[in-house]
Amino acid sequence: MSFYYPVSLNIFNKKCSVIGGGKVAYRKTQSLLAAGAIVRLISPDVIDKIKNLAIDNKIIWIKKEFSQELIADSFLVIAATNNRGINNQIAKFCHKNNILVNVVDNINNSNFIVNSCIKQGDLTIAISTNGKSPALSSKIKEDLLKLFGPEYAVLLEILGEARELAKEKIIDEQERNNFFRKIVRTDILEIISAGRVDEARERVKKCLLSY
Repeated sequence: MSFYYPVSLNIFNKKCSVIGGGKVAYRKTQSLLAAGAIVRLISPDVIDKIKNLAIDNKIIWIKKEFSQELIADSFLVIAATNNRGINNQIAKFCHKNNILVNVVDNINNSNFIVNSCIKQGDLTIAISTNGKSPALSSKIKEDLLKLFGPEYAVLLEILGEARELAKEKIIDEQERNNFFRKIVRTDILEIISAGRVDEARERVKKCLLSY
């Protein structure tokens, strides 16, 4: 199966279910929690790290074997058991009921995959090899981290702060877009990297006030 339509999915406060109690299930659970999901984990037995998440009330742990009614109201499901037959059952139910599902051991049974990505604040760069080479995804991720450091997070914060003032000062949308294109092509990233964040913020503000 090919996954050609890259998206960023808002799962904040959405009910997401993970079936499985091992290391893969834990890793998938962590990524869902980081995105603000309400995570329900279904498995009679789990590793200690998952138990701790339940003890800390970070997840809802349902100590049962998988059954369809447990995931019927899910927005998204991850099948992460070590039983391929059960994973297939989960996928079949999700496909029938239009629920997003990722099967960790069978990309062809999934209707979405989780891309490798790097994050710097609000900057997210996703990498996908369409499931063909996680090793290459990892290598590309390492390379991108060298190119896009924490200064990009700071720049995005500054540009975000400037958006409302820009709408007020630069009425023409095309001119406003050109303004931001010019800003990001200056040496502002170097200024931020040097620790002169206030100077960078003031430069953007001063340029806007000149309109």
